[in-house]
Amino acid sequence: MELTKHEITFDTDQIRSEVAALTESLGERAERAASRAAEWVAPAVDRARTGADRLAKEAAEVAKEAQGRIEVLSEDTRSRAERAASAARTAIEAPGTVTERAQRATVAVVNAAQTPAPRKSRRVLKTLGWLTIASVAAGAAYVVWRRSQPVEDPWAEEYWADSTETEEEGYWSDSPENADAE
Repeated sequence: MELTKHEITFDTDQIRSEVAALTESLGERAERAASRAAEWVAPAVDRARTGADRLAKEAAEVAKEAQGRIEVLSEDTRSRAERAASAARTAIEAPGTVTERAQRATVAVVNAAQTPAPRKSRRVLKTLGWLTIASVAAGAAYVVWRRSQPVEDPWAEEYWADSTETEEEGYWSDSPENADAE
């Protein structure tokens, strides 16, 4: 079998006109698809924008309310809440979609609330407490020692037994009964 060469000729003008017609047709279709997409997406974008604005206003109101309630909380809780509110504010103000900002705000608030604030040393109060404990222990030891010492009862001794005077010569001898007997 013998291969034959076929000569193919192209009409470049015809190809150009067909490509131009196809391009025009595709352009019209793309314009219609874009306008349909814009008509379909525009309400969703408007709803999302109004929802984001509403959420931002609500978040600002909640942040203000939270700051009002912070005044009543203890110092540790107050510092954690302030850090959480600040982290939420910065996360909400950052650029991005509403979902991304909400997720960042949630993560920032959780991290800020869980991280404990640095504690104050209160060295003077600790020292005063230990001194109080030591003085109470020393006082108790003194009381125990004092009670363990022997106590002399002054009423237990007969101090008149050591007296050299007898009843006849001493005190009783000056009585009027003894004076009559003499």
